[in-house]
Amino acid sequence: MTTIESNQLHPDGTAVSPPLTVALSDVGSSDVLLVGGKGANLGEMLGSGFPVPPGFVVTAEAYRRCVSEAGIDVRLAEISRQAVAAPPDEVARMATEARHLVSGVGVPDDLVLAITDAYARSCHGQRVAVRSSATAEDTAETSFAGMNESYTNVTEADLVQRITDCWVSLFGERVVAYRAEQGLSNEPAIAVVVQIMVSSERSGVMFTCDPARRDELMIEAAFGLGEVVVSGSVEPDTYRLDRETASVREIRIGHKSHQITSGADGDVHEQIDGPGAWIRVLSDEEIHDVGSIGLDIETHYGTPQDIEWAYVGNDLFIVQSRPITTLDDDRSDSDTPRLRGLGVGARSASGAVRVLHSPKDGHRLLDGEVLVADMTSPDWVPTMRRA
Repeated sequence: MTTIESNQLHPDGTAVSPPLTVALSDVGSSDVLLVGGKGANLGEMLGSGFPVPPGFVVTAEAYRRCVSEAGIDVRLAEISRQAVAAPPDEVARMATEARHLVSGVGVPDDLVLAITDAYARSCHGQRVAVRSSATAEDTAETSFAGMNESYTNVTEADLVQRITDCWVSLFGERVVAYRAEQGLSNEPAIAVVVQIMVSSERSGVMFTCDPARRDELMIEAAFGLGEVVVSGSVEPDTYRLDRETASVREIRIGHKSHQITSGADGDVHEQIDGPGAWIRVLSDEEIHDVGSIGLDIETHYGTPQDIEWAYVGNDLFIVQSRPITTLDDDRSDSDTPRLRGLGVGARSASGAVRVLHSPKDGHRLLDGEVLVADMTSPDWVPTMRRA
């Protein structure tokens, strides 16, 4: 694996411009400023022998160059600075303005050619996943998981447009609000990862250290593409493993009402009716295999990981890994619960319970109340920040 340096020099002493595209196998953990958190993590794992689908990255330099040549970089930087102190309604207005500006950015011919060449070398005409990789995401201090856009089952004809759509998502309302909350006032940048599409038959997420039960590893699994688990649109199977041995401690089968599969014309949404919705996703052996590779990745990075995985037939792939940002020591003993569910963090609090069934009802949550929802998804994030 070759680490890409953004400050390399020609023999004559002049600076070498950072590349517009780079093979995923040529980057690693130190390349976050060039390929973003997601790209750096995927390249690091691929170069370390983990089963990561091959691909390439349209670098943050490509994004910076396009917004600079379009003459909107100064205004975008102003929006990022002003959002930190702005009220929520003003943040929403500025985010809308920024998205409008970026959506009008053209992609120059030389960048289109670079993308086409990289696609031919790395993806060989196959459909791809196009995934945002912001330069501030997936660090130990911040997590932009689920905020920037990603697209599956993308053809070569749609590739450049989807890359532009990822750029636009850098200024989604939730992203801008989160950056403001974190005090991130610097101008953001984004890279885009393009990988051969993994047409998952079974997929899910894994926390190598469950924030609510520190001695356990937790796996969530569903049928089809992992979007249904990441978005919280189905109730997945939940498997809990002993962190020391990767042996199964507990299995909870969820009601998986639908799945998303890869079709000839794009993603296909399929209902799962009757007993099929209750079929267990992973066997004991597969649970152990997923857990074991998760612990190996944790060992590689030296910190617990939030990992996205997928099976195609009997082949296991890792499609993302990021540090878990919800681990802390703010825990206390609890009495026998009157309501049970899956926790989304490790902190403890007390207050009146507010049961909400839709993110649209978030305004009903009052200060000091404990939020209870049927299922969480990224749409709940603005409400959860007040819970």
